[in-house]
Amino acid sequence: MSAQQRRPAGTGPSGRARGQRSRPPVIPAPVEGPPPGREAAAPPAAPPARRPGPIGRVLRRAARRIGGPDGPRDADHSLLSYYALLLATVLLLTLGLMTVFSVQQVVSAARERDAVVDFSKYLIFAGVGLIGMWGMSLLSERALRYLAIPVLVGATALQSLVFTPLGTCTGGNCNWVEVPGIGTAQPSEFIKVGLSLYTGLIAARWFAEGRWQRLHWLVKTAAALLPAAAIALVMGGGDLGTVIILGVLLAGAGWMAGLAKRWFVTIGAAGAALFVFASVISLNRRTRILVWLHPDRDDPLDIGYQPKHARWAMATGGWRGVGPGSSRQKWGYLTQAESDYAYAVLGEELGLVGALLVIVLFAVLGWALARIIRRSNSLYASVVVGGIMVWIIGQAIINMAVVTNLLPVLGVPLPLISQGGSALISVLLAIGIALSFARREPGAQQALRSRPGAVRRTLAVISTRRRNRA
Repeated sequence: MSAQQRRPAGTGPSGRARGQRSRPPVIPAPVEGPPPGREAAAPPAAPPARRPGPIGRVLRRAARRIGGPDGPRDADHSLLSYYALLLATVLLLTLGLMTVFSVQQVVSAARERDAVVDFSKYLIFAGVGLIGMWGMSLLSERALRYLAIPVLVGATALQSLVFTPLGTCTGGNCNWVEVPGIGTAQPSEFIKVGLSLYTGLIAARWFAEGRWQRLHWLVKTAAALLPAAAIALVMGGGDLGTVIILGVLLAGAGWMAGLAKRWFVTIGAAGAALFVFASVISLNRRTRILVWLHPDRDDPLDIGYQPKHARWAMATGGWRGVGPGSSRQKWGYLTQAESDYAYAVLGEELGLVGALLVIVLFAVLGWALARIIRRSNSLYASVVVGGIMVWIIGQAIINMAVVTNLLPVLGVPLPLISQGGSALISVLLAIGIALSFARREPGAQQALRSRPGAVRRTLAVISTRRRNRA
């Protein structure tokens, strides 16, 4: 057979189909390489990635945590908030008891009384507060909701007693009630606890759950006027500092509840106008502001006496302090050394190290409260803990700013440090409420239930080894 006969039909002499264009042959590109006898030069090495330092890593993790979604993460420790809050509270309370005992030695000696007996009476308030904190930490969210209205109504009723013959005044402040057999009590401190629970109830039950729309207008008016009535009674007693703390508490709770910004602007402007008006009409408050603005111009033996000696106490302490119990300013120079200016005595005795330690402990306490808010899935818990956080941390900042002359004198104690049975019990009750929510974080209940078993197993191993060793 010839070649033409072997070609398929429809193909040309070259084997391509008729009408198909010929393609040029593909020539492979020359492979680039080193000349013969030479090795290829290594490419320049990329500069090693610069690893951030420990501070940079902490800041990056914090930025990711702040910008990330709410709720727990897999790497989170379920009981970290609980133990951090509990440890910071116990350490602050210990420093406070040391400071109060140091000052009470002088006060009791001036009154010809036994300092140990007087301090033992104050320890009773600390014990009652710790028991109340433990009891509140065991309550469920449902039980705390039921307590909101009774606690606020009861505290408001007690606050009204300051206008009866049972009320007592100190330095123009008439917010104390004489309790037979106990001494004086300050009902406005318990209004803070009631407002924290009440604002959470309003935000969760009536706004978030849609019950507010179904209420009668009289009920709505009464629900809105109850906090206003409590604050008005405190203002009627002349305690502007506590009114400021209550306003800060409501602002923090309202922020966590998602209140619109226009409400903050309106209420903030009204609060600022009220503060200016209350300061102008009172000679005592007006003089305090003038002393703060001009500390060297006014009489240092009059209204500017205590602020000046508070600064001298902090300066005398230096770095490490003069030693526990060795304060000099508590010997009659600071007349409120055990209450409003306890931080000055602490700074004098423990120095800058002790003063910074208090700040760090309050920072840890605030961080633990913020962590509870972030990990909680309940609006009620977020609002209540938010109010407690801005109350305690805000009051601590105001008190320390007053002692260091960054703010005029407002007359608010330092939480857990300053002497005051009502203030100490109310703060411990509020921390107990926060501990209750910390115990119910995701995974916390399971971790707490596993703790006793682990302790028993450890004790069993130890006892067995002791018997074998014997």
